[in-house]
Amino acid sequence: MRPRRIIVTGASGVGKTTLVEELAPLLDLAVIPELGRRICQQMGYKTIGEIPDQEAFKETVLDAQIEIEDSLGDYIADRSTIDCWALWERWNINTAMTFRSEAYYQKCLARALLYTNVIYIAPAFAPPQDGFRWCDPDYQKQVDRIVKQTLFIFGLWEKAIKIETDDFNERVSMVMEALAQ
Repeated sequence: MRPRRIIVTGASGVGKTTLVEELAPLLDLAVIPELGRRICQQMGYKTIGEIPDQEAFKETVLDAQIEIEDSLGDYIADRSTIDCWALWERWNINTAMTFRSEAYYQKCLARALLYTNVIYIAPAFAPPQDGFRWCDPDYQKQVDRIVKQTLFIFGLWEKAIKIETDDFNERVSMVMEALAQ
């Protein structure tokens, strides 16, 4: 049987975690939580902005994402290597591509092509303040634009399940219907 590698992607505060938590038992899949927050806290920081070596941190998150994906086989993930690349791009905006960036990009792309289903959630409401993530609506729009560009560049945009409603039950129904096809 073909593995089920479902990822939920989008900017901060769009409802990825809530959707993943609802879908996991319906699909009988293990959950891969958002890893950046967890790793940041394990490193002793309250926010990602406090971490001095941002590129090393993002590499650590990417490696952890790939490791847990490999260990599970079947899963639904709250964020993915698509998000890893989108956030790398956002924080390295207007800088030249380096060998390090190119290697990171290739690692993200190779893994993204293994996902069986991509669920993209568009911003539909202001991101809630949680004391950890950036909740500025303009930042949310910037990351959303980069996520969509990444999906397009990776060749996944046309295959993605696109969620643009803020109605939670409608989101679940849309995903379940699309996955049943």
